Amino acid sequence: MKNSLTDLPYICKLLHDTHQISVFFLNSFHEFEYEYLSSDIRNGPYYIPLKELLVVHSYQKNPEEFPIFFTKAEMNFFIIHLQESKQYLGSLIIGPSLKSEISDESIRIIMDTYKDNPNKRKLIEFYQSLPIIDQPAFLSLSLLVYYMIYHQPLDSSLVIQNNKELASFHAQIENSELELSKGRRNSIFHTNLSYERVLLDYVRKGRKDQLKEIINYSIVGEAELGLLSKRSRIRSEKNLMITGIALVCRAAIEGGLNEETAFTLSDFYIQQLEELEHINAILTLMEEAIYDFTNRVCEANQQKYSTAITICQQYIYNHLYEDITLDQLAEITHLSSNYLSSLFKKEVGQSISEYIQQQRIDEAKKLLTLTNYPITDISAWLSFNDQSYFIKIFKKFTGLTPKQYRNDKQ
Repeated sequence: MKNSLTDLPYICKLLHDTHQISVFFLNSFHEFEYEYLSSDIRNGPYYIPLKELLVVHSYQKNPEEFPIFFTKAEMNFFIIHLQESKQYLGSLIIGPSLKSEISDESIRIIMDTYKDNPNKRKLIEFYQSLPIIDQPAFLSLSLLVYYMIYHQPLDSSLVIQNNKELASFHAQIENSELELSKGRRNSIFHTNLSYERVLLDYVRKGRKDQLKEIINYSIVGEAELGLLSKRSRIRSEKNLMITGIALVCRAAIEGGLNEETAFTLSDFYIQQLEELEHINAILTLMEEAIYDFTNRVCEANQQKYSTAITICQQYIYNHLYEDITLDQLAEITHLSSNYLSSLFKKEVGQSISEYIQQQRIDEAKKLLTLTNYPITDISAWLSFNDQSYFIKIFKKFTGLTPKQYRNDKQ
């Protein structure tokens, strides 16, 4: 969560640039720490009343662990409270937006709300400057923002059930075959998150040799992730890929890529995406971006360790399903066992045996997330002596048993 809080200004800027929607962050003292919004709103007569409204909604005795939606005078918002270890860190508020073009009935409601300010022209100009995002897309946007911050997928039905503002949307889902179709797409999206986690892990570790097997099942290859813009399929794909670049950029930074380099690269690919007008070209560029970030992480890590240690790490990763001994590693690096053991501990900060255990547990986590293979089989494949020993080591690195981890990720 701390890393997410550091990245929050970047996430907020991407949200604003992608959807042309206002984004506000209020810190734990309910003060506006930063905001991204159009000049029409900032310079308009409703800027101060809008901020006063947001301050009121940022106060929560018990901040919820999911997006909260609220509406005021036809304007739609959602708020995500940021917290770590139950400590409140602030509130991210996205909005205002409109569900549709303002109608005569909407104007009447708006005018009734602002009885003390009868300047109809300025009111209409203000509302015309707001982005139009329908309820399903706004819900999807909230799930994406939540995932970008917490790295945790949410079930859309949970969010709907806990937001009375989404009651009409809930009714639509129950009564409409069209909404059922959208629900199926949401189901695909949540399944895809498992593959996305693995992809981001490969980026984080610079595993360019492993990308091909996963990339078509993750944020690049899935054309049914959902629509973030009903106005244009191309716009929707661009919005999804921009979000994907943000996630890949963060993973690369976590993997050791220089922040300035990563953000510059991110801006470059987002600018390139905006110039494209064909879906295949967009997906091709996204794949290029993922490989580029991963290659750079790989190069950064190779520079981080000596040649001998890099050779050891590559050998370990490629032989996780086989027995790996110190003597084997010493032989391929042409070093004595004692010297290699000492050098590995000095450079990596772990003993060779601990490092092998951690890599095998990381591999086990992927198998538990992506497959239904029995835990006993996974344990045996990864060369653990018995299942109880596997559970002990797994819990050492994750804090959970393999069964608890699998249940938590499903």
